[in-house]
Formats: sequence, C-alpha cells, structure tokens
Amino acid sequence: MAGAQQAVQQQPPDLYHWVLPADSPGVEVAILHPNDCYVVRRATGVAYFGRPTPALREMQRQVAGAVAHVVETASTAPPEEHPECGLGACVDVERLSAAMEREMAAATRRAMRPVAHDPSPLDNFFGGAYTDVGTDNAGTEATDLAVRARYRNTPEQRMIIRHRATARRDNCYEAKRLRTLTIHVRDHDVERAGRAGVYRGYLYIEHHHPEIVGDRVAN
Repeated sequence: MAGAQQAVQQQPPDLYHWVLPADSPGVEVAILHPNDCYVVRRATGVAYFGRPTPALREMQRQVAGAVAHVVETASTAPPEEHPECGLGACVDVERLSAAMEREMAAATRRAMRPVAHDPSPLDNFFGGAYTDVGTDNAGTEATDLAVRARYRNTPEQRMIIRHRATARRDNCYEAKRLRTLTIHVRDHDVERAGRAGVYRGYLYIEHHHPEIVGDRVAN
C-alpha cells in the first residue's frame, strides 16, 4: 500500500526550455533528486568565438539573461514531440538568434561553433555546450555557476553532442544524489565578454521521487 501511495504522489516528468547566451557563465535548469534522470531532447544555436562586430555586440546586448522554465508536463505528449515555446521572450530570442547567426556568417564562419560541436585540440577545446550536475569535492560548486563553467571532463559533465546520441537510444542520465543541473558553453578562457550568440534547447526530466512542493526552477 505504501508503494502504491508513493507512485500516486510521484512528480510527473517535465520538459524544460533553456536559453544560454554565449556570454553567460551558465544556466541553472532544475533540481535533480537521487535517481531522477534527464535527456537533452533538442539543442540548437551557435556561439561566435571571433571578434564580434558592432552589430553583433548590440544584438547580444538585447538578449535577456540565461533562463530555464517548464514548457509543459512531459507526460501530456510523446517525449519526441512538443510545442515550441510561445512566450514573448522565447520568440524574441529566436528572432535575435537568427539575426545574429546571419551576422556571424557574414563576418567569418570559421569562428562559429554549433551547440552540438565536439571540441578538439585543433580548436583549443572551445565551442559546444555541456551539462553539469556537480561534484562531491567542491564546497559551493553545486550552486556556483562561475566555478562550474570550467570544463573538467568529469563523469558529472556531459557534452551535449553525446547527450543527443543518448537521446536517440531513449536513455536517461541518472542523478546519484541531490544536484542542481546546469548547462554551460565550453571554453578554456574565463573571459566570456567577447563571446556572442545563443544556445538553447529542451531538456526532459523524469522525477523518480515523491512530489516535493517548491523544488522546480521557476524563472
């Protein structure tokens, strides 16, 4: 009977929309409880690692900060299908992102890196995005975006290009303990002010715990 009651109270899965400006240290997406699992369902956008033009700088200034919010309860639709975010801020980001990508391509395509880019020594290991669910040996790292924005290639960090392959196999990455899930732009340089562009996408989370009020990220 206790197991049945817990099943009834279990929080339904969610679909989050996340937006990560390239000049941001990262975006907090959600709280993960032990055994919760997540999949990056979709990821789009490019970041520019060259010298931004004045037009790019102005468009980057217009982009609102990093944000994540629930689009829908994922159980209401098949995991592979979901509506686009129709909020005004989301529409503005899409419009600005398209304009920025046209400006980047006109400047130099060599400095552009898509969200699913797999960094290598040939490009100084920058470009692409990765998720981070924190480590055991960092005192405030679970909430400090500035610290977590440094890519360390630990098991808690996953490049989105690898997430996308996992999603095609319908396989979740599981959290081992209470964590704050964040997403970052991979770059070896701590100076991010010169970067331009926007990464964004959708992330599916299965909650394998009883519902706990107030634990969702609400931006």
